[in-house]
Amino acid sequence: MEYSKLLGFVALICFTIPMISCSSDRLFSAWPKFSSDENIKLRVNLTRRSESELGFSDRLRLAVDRSKGRMKKIEAFTKQQITGRLDAETPVEVGDGEFLMSVGVGTPSVSFEAIVDTGSDLIWTQCKPCEDCFSQPTPIFDPSKSSTFSTIPCSDSICDALGSTQTGCDPDCTFMYQYGDGSFTSGDLAYETLSIGSSKVKGIAFGCGHDNEGQGFSQGGGLVGLGRGGLSLVSQLGSKAENMFSYCLLSITDSSSQTSPLFFGEGASLSGSKTMSLIKSSIIPTFWYIPITGITLNGKAVDIPPGTFDLQPDGSGGMIIDSGTTITFLDDAAYSPMKDAIQSAIDLTPVDGSSTGLDLCYGTSSSEVTLPSLVFNFKGGVDYELPLDNVFIQISENLLCLAMLGEPSGNLPSIFGNIQQQNFHILYNNAKNTLSFKPTKCDSL
Repeated sequence: MEYSKLLGFVALICFTIPMISCSSDRLFSAWPKFSSDENIKLRVNLTRRSESELGFSDRLRLAVDRSKGRMKKIEAFTKQQITGRLDAETPVEVGDGEFLMSVGVGTPSVSFEAIVDTGSDLIWTQCKPCEDCFSQPTPIFDPSKSSTFSTIPCSDSICDALGSTQTGCDPDCTFMYQYGDGSFTSGDLAYETLSIGSSKVKGIAFGCGHDNEGQGFSQGGGLVGLGRGGLSLVSQLGSKAENMFSYCLLSITDSSSQTSPLFFGEGASLSGSKTMSLIKSSIIPTFWYIPITGITLNGKAVDIPPGTFDLQPDGSGGMIIDSGTTITFLDDAAYSPMKDAIQSAIDLTPVDGSSTGLDLCYGTSSSEVTLPSLVFNFKGGVDYELPLDNVFIQISENLLCLAMLGEPSGNLPSIFGNIQQQNFHILYNNAKNTLSFKPTKCDSL
């Protein structure tokens, strides 16, 4: 299915938490590039990052370590948005997402694996000629060989969306995204045809990176953002994709050869679900903030100080839902009493699980212990009941660990990670400002 001029997706991603200022008014505006009479209905298969040469416990440890690094990046980005200053001491590395999708760019199409994330808005890939490019597993895109490539002049309104990352007009629009560890990508903003699933969309604005330095991606050659800002895929597809997308993530313990479905438009519909209203931040418009009010264990509310999860006017606090973070991070004011309540409910002595990077572990299997019922409570009486496999993870035959960690109180939002989302069909509706969810056997979709 071919679609004519689609709104652009730009260069690079807040997913990697580039240190920029994002204006919600600027980023949420839509550019009138899309003129198709047809609605978009897409399905894409997501693959989880694979370290197939490693055992499960080692793969999990790497995922936990990436999540901790990602948490630090989100903290650095949040602080930068609040204060306008970048903490140069904060380690920020590129490419730590957990799910990838195959994307084709150009005519003829050249495919690359892109890291997908709900904590970002923009898209970029490496392009020839490369002043400096990191190693990627697929060929680097050569725009000179594509019949549909065109650079974007600064007179095009979409160039304005780069904000402080726009570096020049000669007369075309150029960008540079800088990261906290010194990594960066820079190049041209351009329009191109993008192949997504079985469909092609024309007129995509993307970042064609000619100078890319830093840690690299190891498995991917670019980034795809599914955040709330106007440059994200869902925002730019807009009403033609009904301003929504959904996904259903398989368990982290499933085979890496199995894929998780991602839907846009009509395919993202979800019946029989629970729905909550989302919270918007004028300071950080990219993130999907969910209105958590408390946590219930075995029907009893955990004693969490009032206001712990509130999103503050300066952009600090709150809780975001993030597909790129493996485990859930809770403000210590919530995590500590929840952990104490779980330990009181489980009549076993915790064991050392430090090798996993996790905090609360037991020397047993889930079949040998009665585990507590854990529910995340959201505004409007919406309860998200976590199945056992979404709370504890069986690391080995006799090691069971809580798939959550605490984080220091302060600027950082709490993060609802992808283990807690697995085997739920989750629908993001940007137009209605809602998030819906339904327990689902994801491999049946």
